[in-house]
Amino acid sequence: MNIQLTKEQLETLVKLVYLGNRMANDWRTDDILEEYDEVESLVLASAQKHGLGDLVEFEEDSGKALPSGELEEKMAEITDLYNDNTFWDQLIYRMADRDYVRKYGEDSLEELYTEQGIERERPLVERYEKEFNEHGLDRLEVRRDN
Repeated sequence: MNIQLTKEQLETLVKLVYLGNRMANDWRTDDILEEYDEVESLVLASAQKHGLGDLVEFEEDSGKALPSGELEEKMAEITDLYNDNTFWDQLIYRMADRDYVRKYGEDSLEELYTEQGIERERPLVERYEKEFNEHGLDRLEVRRDN
């Protein structure tokens, strides 16, 4: 299969593949998704051949194409923003889900993603959005019940 791309489109593809592989594999240790690494290496090797060598470095032993430090630096702002937004969204919804179960019981989880459940949870989500928007983590505490 062949895909025709301009140099600018290839650079965008490199960035997208980098982000995708990072999301899929950066947190893994023993269970790396090799097919993602392989595709990333193929796209990076193609990028190097087409004048985007600054985005690529090669592993000495295997000759495998890897993201360069420059590519990682270029993508740092996007990954930092993604991580920050994901953190806050996850914190808000996990806290709201916890409070939802406390208020409506464990069996209520089945209805959480129904129209009724979403309406019931909305005030809990809004409360945490307001709290974290105004105070960040400053007022978040882990209680120790001794």
